[in-house]
Amino acid sequence: MTAREWWALARPPTLPASVAPVAVGVAAGALAGRVSWPLTAVMLAVALLLQIGTNMANEYADFRRGVDQVDSVGIAGFLVTGHMTAALIRRWAAGTFLVALLLGMVLVAARGPLLLGLGALGAAAAGLYNAGRRPLSATPLGEAVVFLIMGPIEVMAAELAAVGRATPVGLLASLAVGCTVASILMANNLRDRVPDRERGRRTVAVLLGPRDAHRGLVALVGAGLVLPLLFGAASLLPITAGVPVLLLPWAWARLRTLARPDGLARGVLEAGRIHLWSGLLLALGLAAGAWVR
Repeated sequence: MTAREWWALARPPTLPASVAPVAVGVAAGALAGRVSWPLTAVMLAVALLLQIGTNMANEYADFRRGVDQVDSVGIAGFLVTGHMTAALIRRWAAGTFLVALLLGMVLVAARGPLLLGLGALGAAAAGLYNAGRRPLSATPLGEAVVFLIMGPIEVMAAELAAVGRATPVGLLASLAVGCTVASILMANNLRDRVPDRERGRRTVAVLLGPRDAHRGLVALVGAGLVLPLLFGAASLLPITAGVPVLLLPWAWARLRTLARPDGLARGVLEAGRIHLWSGLLLALGLAAGAWVR
């Protein structure tokens, strides 16, 4: 496998989804203690590798179940075209997970068993998301699993890696992150609603239909942008954490385009941008609160 092929299998447009939770976790941790930047860098590497490994495993699993076809959107496409064997991608996924595990053990050695517990919980949820004849990704629980893994679990793990503790501030901030990252999957499933229905998948988008699924997508994004402001107004977060709400007009303009059939193809990209920028602004808002304090 060449580096270019590995990068395509990593699905680079999805990788910013792992940056926002780590940034928010580190910023929340800065309110409680001194940040270890070397361990933060390791945590970011682990988060990215876990997502890359999951993307590879998803490519493998969906091909084996017959979900991916030559015309499927958002996949690397090496399996459906016969360019690679399933065994090769399975080995690369396993190798990527192994490297993430080894780096994760460095964090556990430095920060303790709670980080190991969060990692095990995240790994179990990720396995259920992809594995088996009826993975959670094919059910209405897909968004909830992504919310949990890349919201509370990843934000709190980043806090632990950065400062050695998880805090209520990090947990509250992680709810906003979980909403926007779940919106990425909702946009993906909204785009793939028709082929998913034909292949027996029962995602939220399939069950709700295009109009209500789009409303659900808007609700997730809106919650992700407004929750930090509400928590700040209640003095549960620094008031500066409410800065993501400034993205509402821009996010609304982006989401309106997805209501049109010709806009669905850009759904994952648009939702990913909203997630990244809202997460970075939330992290900056939390960091500003730590600086003011």
